[in-house]
Amino acid sequence: MYVQRENGFGLAKPALKFWLLGVALASLSLFMVIFSGALEIQTWQYWARYTARLSFAIFLITYLTAPLYQLYKTSFTSFLRRNRRNSGISFALAHTIHLAALAIYLSLRSEPVSMVTVIVGGGAYVAMFAMWASSSDAAIRWLGQIRWRRLHKFGLHYLAFVFVFTYSSGQFGPEPAPIILPILIWLAIMLRIVMFLMQFRRGSEA
Repeated sequence: MYVQRENGFGLAKPALKFWLLGVALASLSLFMVIFSGALEIQTWQYWARYTARLSFAIFLITYLTAPLYQLYKTSFTSFLRRNRRNSGISFALAHTIHLAALAIYLSLRSEPVSMVTVIVGGGAYVAMFAMWASSSDAAIRWLGQIRWRRLHKFGLHYLAFVFVFTYSSGQFGPEPAPIILPILIWLAIMLRIVMFLMQFRRGSEA
């Protein structure tokens, strides 16, 4: 069965290794900077915090690709669209590295983890790994394009919600996240809503 490559389904395979290499190098650079001093529990806290911000940046690229392409069909947005699956897979790798850092930090911290964090955060990783596992043409064939779209749309929006929750609740100690982070994710969500309403309006007028 041939999988029709539309709406960003295409995978720019030759570029994937460069996306993943970029994530690996960025994570390694963060590691070397953060762990250049004394090894304390706060060091692991910083490692968890900044790996989360790295994965957030990649997620934001993935989340904004579709609405930006709808608004502006430029060479840059076309590049993002061609590489949307690559950016999504790269996000999954970066966020898995963050999960390892977070697990180490939480194991060293004496405070218990709240059930809300476990349920909401755990659900995000379930959604992310489901999307990661289905990021292939074979998975689209097996699931069917409709179910595949539903899975990835739900996962994408749920992850956006979790980033809102994370950056609004001070997950990693008393230092709040920079105000720009929740602003960025809220603006991204609002843009997606506006583009959805515009599409709905055009469809109803057709």
